[in-house]
Amino acid sequence: MKTLYIDASLPFRWGPHPPVGIPRVETALIRQALRWRASPVGFFIVDKWGQGQRLDEAELRYLRRLVEGDLPQPTGGEGSSYLARLWKVLSILRAAPFACGREFDRVAAIFLSGSEKRRGIKFQLSKTAIRLFKIAKSALRPTRLDTGDPLKDENAVCFLSSASVHELASGKIAGKKARCGIFTLMHDLIPIDYPHFVGPHHARGFVRNTQWQLENARLLVCVSNYTADRVNSHAMAANPGRIPRIAVASLGAFLREGVADRGMSTERRKRDRKFVLYCSTIEIRKNHILLLKVWHRLLPLLGERLPRLVFCGRWGWMYEELTAFMAGHPELADHVEFRSNLSDRELAELYRDAEFSVYPSAVEGWGLGAAECLDFGLPVLISDAPSLAEATQGLMPTLPARDVEAWCAAVAKACTDPVWLAELRHIIASRYRPIKERDFFATIVGHAEALGQGAARSAVATEARQRAERIHG
Repeated sequence: MKTLYIDASLPFRWGPHPPVGIPRVETALIRQALRWRASPVGFFIVDKWGQGQRLDEAELRYLRRLVEGDLPQPTGGEGSSYLARLWKVLSILRAAPFACGREFDRVAAIFLSGSEKRRGIKFQLSKTAIRLFKIAKSALRPTRLDTGDPLKDENAVCFLSSASVHELASGKIAGKKARCGIFTLMHDLIPIDYPHFVGPHHARGFVRNTQWQLENARLLVCVSNYTADRVNSHAMAANPGRIPRIAVASLGAFLREGVADRGMSTERRKRDRKFVLYCSTIEIRKNHILLLKVWHRLLPLLGERLPRLVFCGRWGWMYEELTAFMAGHPELADHVEFRSNLSDRELAELYRDAEFSVYPSAVEGWGLGAAECLDFGLPVLISDAPSLAEATQGLMPTLPARDVEAWCAAVAKACTDPVWLAELRHIIASRYRPIKERDFFATIVGHAEALGQGAARSAVATEARQRAERIHG
């Protein structure tokens, strides 16, 4: 039987701050892999030369604390001086066995400067100071002993993180061919199917990364049936003679389980003002503008019965229409709140205490934020993006993503009809089946074991060319 190895490159690069999106998924995967006792699991990173390096004991101890959320993070610090916050950030960087990536630099610079939109001289100077410290640390770091490369092991099955796929596909280290069986997670094909929702540079990189996976991976584990359908169609069009095995492992209740381990109360807390939550990166694809239009229309109709709208997430790209609408309608300022860089506990408390949630995203590969609502028993109005119905198990009201009138009607009903909201909460409590982190990882292990046993070694299997295999966790 082949040995399973898990690539921990992404959590190391993300660093000790609250993970979101794909980093949250890979953090949960590694957390469960570290707890796994049913079969051997090894851990490695991919270095800047494209070589795999098994983690030593000290690195494993750090990784365990990292994915369990037990390390200091660049959060809080209200009232402390700039120098005190800078010392905290540098201490975090000094303790890390590998260099944190650019996103950590940005988050730490926000912590130092207070600029949530990642702009301004203070933000830029803070980010520069962080990167200069990283360069100095890298220059002084002792040479790492060779611990072995599982990518060169024919008796290994290796999960490659999205960070490593990006590096291996970039061309900087082209020509490195792995001897192990490689598998990856496929979250979506949005930059290919909907390139207008992302920046052109990101779209080009995504196309390159996807092509690399189709050419090198033996197994692609998709996070939803919707994504599996899209990946299978794309693979057939790109190269019908070489289609990896395609399987599904639906995502789990990662945030809820993480905070439950820390003993957070599940009792809803009454706040000074009721609020409606939308937790998602603030960018054009997520369709925040629709909600601003809805709140603008409902404000004169509902008055005090209209809860505050809370947008919770990092600022992404192409949000100019959103900020322009807010600037053009100053009356919304007291009714719309933007929150970023929250800890997992703070985010979980928002899910717990909200009246209901809204998720009008134009397209998703899964819809982690919508599923997280149900994990906390929170009703959510979702768009008609196919994966959102899948993520919420067909239990929540679905509305056309561009139909402002339909959203106005549904939001007004949710604001004024407590019986309806209670019914939705009852549906969640009685019919929703959360996917545990361990079950998600067990499904992935099952796929990897089948790969290692040779059940899917042939990348040209006729059945794989015709249809993506459905395997649910």
